[in-house]
Amino acid sequence: MTNWSYHLSDVLLTALTYLMMLRLLLSPFRLSHTAVVRAVSAITAPVLALVGAITPRMVPPPLLLLGALVWLYAVRVVLRAGVAATGVRLG
Repeated sequence: MTNWSYHLSDVLLTALTYLMMLRLLLSPFRLSHTAVVRAVSAITAPVLALVGAITPRMVPPPLLLLGALVWLYAVRVVLRAGVAATGVRLG
């Protein structure tokens, strides 16, 4: 694997995206006492803090989660475009 830096960052962004989707799906159930929900919330909290810093305060939390998903996908697209612009073939 010659392009390990791209693949590692892509896998991390993908994992964050799936964890964010899981948090969005579990949010209506109010299961905050379970270990899984607490772990997912702790892992995704820094991403939500970054998105919350650039999002108006009147946006409700479920929409903030959707905004974080959009930003994560945008970062993945920019990463892929940046690697493609350097001429690296990912195969």
